[in-house]
Parts: sequence; structure tokens; C-alpha cells
Amino acid sequence: MINQNGIQQFQQLQAYNNPTANEIVFPAGILQPPYFDNNADDALNYGGIGMVIGHEITHTFDDQGAQYDKDGNLKNWWTKEDYAKFKSRIQQVINLYSTYTVLDNLHINGAMTVGENTADIAGIAVAYDAFKMTEQGQGNTKIDGFTPDQRFFISIAKIWRVKMKDEFLRLWINNNPHSPPNWRVNGPLMNTTPFYKAFNVQPGDKMFLPQKDRITIW
Repeated sequence: MINQNGIQQFQQLQAYNNPTANEIVFPAGILQPPYFDNNADDALNYGGIGMVIGHEITHTFDDQGAQYDKDGNLKNWWTKEDYAKFKSRIQQVINLYSTYTVLDNLHINGAMTVGENTADIAGIAVAYDAFKMTEQGQGNTKIDGFTPDQRFFISIAKIWRVKMKDEFLRLWINNNPHSPPNWRVNGPLMNTTPFYKAFNVQPGDKMFLPQKDRITIW
């Protein structure tokens, strides 16, 4: 927007985690559909803004955030054993996402996107656990033909509805630390067991991963 002095200003819309300032920020601009709707049911809001909140909290404990202590200082606070186990799980995320084909023979850069992918996987788990504490989450009442769990996962898909040209997608893969939007849905949900139960995902389905291959970060 342009202020009264003719100076162009940009409103911050995206939530973010700033480890050096030890802060997590959710601007008012993101607190609107499809992320949050005060008139919507809990399933949609927990799958929307709930996932975003869980995502940003997890950044405190992703491959980068985990290097900062509780005061925002770059300091190792892990035991050697715990950090070795954590790094092993992070490597699983890198390896798995590197197998995802985006376009022709173009794959996601698992190493470059590992922080965001970690936050997506754990963020959904956090949001789902919170949702299951609500009255709707503990019930089975359908809305528009969908169960509470199905509506939760559909909401996650709704917040990443994006269309882009192949040329831009190639640019994205080479420069963006986030996976492409559709893989911010399919990637973490393939690692989320309640999703399998909600939609009866079976071996042979495109989004099926064997239980032993599903990654749990936190």
C-alpha cells in the first residue's frame, strides 16, 4: 500500500519463527480464510491456522532452530545421544522428500527444504493432537458428508491450493526452501497415520507409505 507520504509499504502476511529474537509471529493478515474463519467448524480451523501454528512452533526444533537455546542464543543444548537421534530423523526427511518427483525427472531438493518439510510433518501432528481435544474432534458427526477427521485433512489441502506454470515450478525447486504447495500437502500427510484411517488409504494407493517408512519427528 502507499502511505500519506507516497512511500510504498508492504504488509506482512506470512507467519514466521525468528530464533535469534526467540519469537513466533502470526500477523493479523493470515487470520482469515482459508487459514482461519471464526464462523467455521473446529476441523477447518485446526487444519488451517492450527497447522500453521504447529508448523511455526516446530521451526524452533527443526534442523536450524534446534541450534538455538531457550534465550535465542546459538548454543548447543542437546545431549550427544539425543542430537544424534534427531539428526537421524532429519536425514530420513531429506531422503524421503528427495524421492518425490515434481516435474518430469525433477525432484524436490530434500536437503534445501528439510527445515520446512520437518515443520510441515510435525506441525500437522501438533494440530491434529490439539483438534482431537475438541468436542468435534472427539465426535463423529459429519458435515457436508465428511467426518471431522476428513474435514481436518481437507482443510490442510485447501490452504495450499496454488497453480503455477512449469517454468515457475522449476525456478521454485531450485531456489525456494519450501516444497511446492501440493507436496506440502501430500508429503506430510503420507507420514500421518490418522490420514490413512480417515480416507482408508491402502497399499497400492499413490499416497501410501508403509508404516515402517512413515516419519515421526516429535
